[in-house]
Amino acid sequence: MPPPSSSWASTLKELARRLAKPVTSPLDGRVGDINRRVADTRATVEQRTASLEQAAAHGRHALAAYADSVAAYARAATETNSFLGVELRRLDEAVRASVDSATAAAASAERAAAAGEAARAAAVEASNDGLGSRVARAAESPLDQVEAPLAQLIDLANGHTGYAAQADLWFMPPVLVQVGGGEARLSLVNERIVEVPFAMGALSRLAPAARIVDVGSTESTFALSAASLGFRVTAIDPRPLRYAHPNLETVRGRFEDWDPPADERFDAVFLISTVEHIGVGAYGQEAYGGTAIGEGADRAMVERVGELLAPGGLLVLTTPVGTPDIDEFERTYDSESLDRLLAGFEVLERCLATQTDQLTWVSGAGPGPGERGVAMVIATPATA
Repeated sequence: MPPPSSSWASTLKELARRLAKPVTSPLDGRVGDINRRVADTRATVEQRTASLEQAAAHGRHALAAYADSVAAYARAATETNSFLGVELRRLDEAVRASVDSATAAAASAERAAAAGEAARAAAVEASNDGLGSRVARAAESPLDQVEAPLAQLIDLANGHTGYAAQADLWFMPPVLVQVGGGEARLSLVNERIVEVPFAMGALSRLAPAARIVDVGSTESTFALSAASLGFRVTAIDPRPLRYAHPNLETVRGRFEDWDPPADERFDAVFLISTVEHIGVGAYGQEAYGGTAIGEGADRAMVERVGELLAPGGLLVLTTPVGTPDIDEFERTYDSESLDRLLAGFEVLERCLATQTDQLTWVSGAGPGPGERGVAMVIATPATA
């Protein structure tokens, strides 16, 4: 068969299109829709790609700026650290120099102090050696060759302001001896020469192991003697009492403030050269309670004694008598003021002794004008 002519072919193609038109027409719509969507998607992608590229460019710019700032900070930090390092080195050098200087100064001061201490020690040793030599010579010398300064030191050491007294270990002796001028001599016989024997005699009125109170004990050995004799003793004084005994109890404080158990009573209370000092400010104590003679703090003390005594108990009291007087150390009573002091008590025994000169005490009549005496009393609370 001969090939179709071109016109024939065109006719066949047209016929084919017409025959396919009903079938391809819906597909053409779908393809167009797809093409539009593809175009929209492409536009969106291109738009977003452009935005991303713009954001990326911005980010690259920001990162570059941050990198630049980090580099600048690093450079600044490096410069700062370099400056601080220099300053720290300078400070370290200054501190080391100061420490070296202070160390040298301290060493110099220590050497000077050591030299001064050595010089002082040498001076003290020389002085002690000199004093020791003098004391050694005095110990080997007879009394008439004792040097006056050394004799004065001996008297000071033995006195009521001496070394023992500063340690509350001075006990008033009844007889005082003075060394000096190549001799040792009696300088004073005080009231203890009669008071202590009187108080010891009063103990004979008590049963063995009786309970007693001694007020104002620090400069007295009476409490220790009574305890050693078997009496049960309570010793009271604002100042410390330095001795001890199994039968002895000590109370540091004022008798008026002492508060024993309510049911505790005593067989005797001793006021040996004590009541005259109460309340007037003696022995470094503050004045209190009124200072009238026989009517002030002294009278309050005697009343307190009456409260603490057992039935039939004894008040043993010694005190200065003479022309009535009062000062910052003590009271001096006469007969009338002593009666006021002892009101409410029955006096069982009353003795007087007078000091006629520095070395003599005489028992009997009371002191005359200008004389000093002591009253010694044993009394018991009066019964109604």
